[in-house]
Amino acid sequence: MKVDIILSKRGGGYLTRVSNLPEIRVKEPTREAALSGVERRLRAYFDQVELVRLDLGEIDDSRPLLEHFGSFSDDPTFDDWQDEIADYRQERNRPPE
Repeated sequence: MKVDIILSKRGGGYLTRVSNLPEIRVKEPTREAALSGVERRLRAYFDQVELVRLDLGEIDDSRPLLEHFGSFSDDPTFDDWQDEIADYRQERNRPPE
């Protein structure tokens, strides 16, 4: 299985994210450690889930929301927005101290 990883240099380290699984993120001081860490997280994730392809058949494309699908694909701030969403979710899911 091949997986697309988004690797970026952040604050003296490297942040890796799986393009279609935003909850899998790893930040490490080196590029190699970040890639190794995200691989470990992915393997652990796939040990817990089942990957299933679902055929929806014909889709009624007259639905108004479908015409907006992909409208942010050229937005240069989209990845930053996704990062903010993931950070917010982690903050919300953090147990109280």
